[in-house]
Amino acid sequence: MVSKKSSLIIAAIVTIFSFITVAYVSCSKKGKNLNVCENVVCQNGGYCYVDTPAYIPVCVCPTGYEGTNCETQSVLKFLATWNMRQVDTGSDSATSIGRVYQYTVNLTATATPTTFFIGNLSNYYLYNDIICTVDSVPNTRHFFIDTISATHMLYDNYKLLYGYGDINSAGDTIRGTFAVMHLSPTTNWVHDTFTITMTHL
Repeated sequence: MVSKKSSLIIAAIVTIFSFITVAYVSCSKKGKNLNVCENVVCQNGGYCYVDTPAYIPVCVCPTGYEGTNCETQSVLKFLATWNMRQVDTGSDSATSIGRVYQYTVNLTATATPTTFFIGNLSNYYLYNDIICTVDSVPNTRHFFIDTISATHMLYDNYKLLYGYGDINSAGDTIRGTFAVMHLSPTTNWVHDTFTITMTHL
């Protein structure tokens, strides 16, 4: 006759063995390998993250980079020479509203992956090196103007108040809104708002 103590020991051994077996089988199932990141190379400071419900490895990219492996600078989609169509939509001067200006602007690289320069703004060759910052949201198509970078315009009594825009998914059109203030011939400050549409040359 087996004693009560022996029965408890046998039950404990069977329980432990069962637990080890279940744990081993669970960890050995295909698709449950949490080391799938070993074969994923994320560039430019990105890191691999495993989506645990699906066990799919993805690269999480630092600000300024995008792509499957964080291989592409986000600003590259903006860099080009563009045809600019500027339409005045608001102004302290009623005669300015509705005016259309067409000229060429250059969007060029800076030293950082999150910014680019806009040059020849308002069709003036000295309005260059105006910094535009790409939004920090991954794979963004939005940018805004750093108005501090345009302080040199004040020497011409022209000041950027704000500016922002978006590039379309095809990468061939940018639309946005800018606002400026400038001195009129009568030495009064005039506030203007205009929409911009840029298309590739």
